[in-house]
Amino acid sequence: MTLNFILPVLSYLIGSCPTAYILTMTFKKVDIRKTGSGNVGGINTLRTAGLLPGLLTGLGDVGKGILVVLLVRSFSDSSYLLALCSLLVIFGHNFSIYIGFKGGKGLATTFGVLIVLFPFVLLWAIVIALLLTFLLRDTNTAFGYAALCLPIIFIFLNGEPPWVIFGAAAALVIALKHLPDFRAYRIGRRKLL
Repeated sequence: MTLNFILPVLSYLIGSCPTAYILTMTFKKVDIRKTGSGNVGGINTLRTAGLLPGLLTGLGDVGKGILVVLLVRSFSDSSYLLALCSLLVIFGHNFSIYIGFKGGKGLATTFGVLIVLFPFVLLWAIVIALLLTFLLRDTNTAFGYAALCLPIIFIFLNGEPPWVIFGAAAALVIALKHLPDFRAYRIGRRKLL
C-alpha cells in the first residue's frame, strides 16, 4: 500500500527534475524559461546553450522516463501502477514543481517510457509524426498532433485498459503544452490564404 503512494510521488519528482534549466544555468548562466521559446526542453537548450547541453538535456529527459519505468517495475508488477507512474513522470517534466510548474513538452520523456515498454507504439508515433511533418511543414505542430494519436495506437497495438488510458492522458498532457504551436500554425496558415 505504501509503494502505491511513494512510487507515483517519486515518479512525479523525478520527472520534475528540470534538466534543461540546470544545464543552461550551468553552461550559460541563463534561465531557459526566459530565453528562446521559453520551453524547458532539449531543442530550446540546444538553441540557447549549444550542442553539448542540448544533447545532455535530451538524454536526461529520455532517461527520466526510462528510470521511472525500471524503478516501478523493480517494485511492482501492477500495470495500473506502472501506467500511472509513467504518466506522472511526463506530467512532472511538463509541470515541474522545482521551477514554478514550468517545463518541457513531454516528448523526450514519453520517448523514454515507450522505448522500454512499447517500442512498436513509439515507432508508429514517430512514423505518424514524420508524415505529419511532411504534410504540415511544421515539426512542433506535427509532433503535437502525433501525440494525440497515442490512445488510438495503444488501442490497436495493445488494447489493455491501463495503457489505453495512459495513451489518452499522455496525449492530453503533451497536447496542452503544444497549444501555442497549434495556434501559431493556424495563424500562419491564415496569413498564407
